[in-house]
Amino acid sequence: MISMKRILTLAIAGLLTACTSQISINDVLPQQELDRTIYLRGDFTLWDAEPQYQFAPVGPALYQAQVKFSTPGKVYEFKIADADFSEGYNCGYSDAQPEGQSLTLGRPAIADCNTIYNYFSFTPAIKGTYIVSIEYSDYDKPQVTITKK
Repeated sequence: MISMKRILTLAIAGLLTACTSQISINDVLPQQELDRTIYLRGDFTLWDAEPQYQFAPVGPALYQAQVKFSTPGKVYEFKIADADFSEGYNCGYSDAQPEGQSLTLGRPAIADCNTIYNYFSFTPAIKGTYIVSIEYSDYDKPQVTITKK
């Protein structure tokens, strides 16, 4: 029969081992915080930076904006950019992943935030509200995803 002292020793050893393998908060935060407001800008906003399409932080390195697409089958084009389409804050699809130009529900695409013309496109199958997310855990390769709300 195992003694209480031996059980406690094994339990403490297990806890100490678990503590050394935990992920720190620095492992999941982006290397650089966003220092300005970014917007979902597209043909549905006449490419303007409108407050209702402002991205909000929803978690470490994750920002989201909502958009209503009312015409099923229409190709909507958009970018994620600050008010001035500034370098480093002008995100479209990456030439390294050109298939990411046309977004598919739930499938992340790598963004290039120094592009001028590389617009994302999305063709909704049904009308409704969609969530566009940009995730910066790897600041040099942010990922854009679109999901149905």
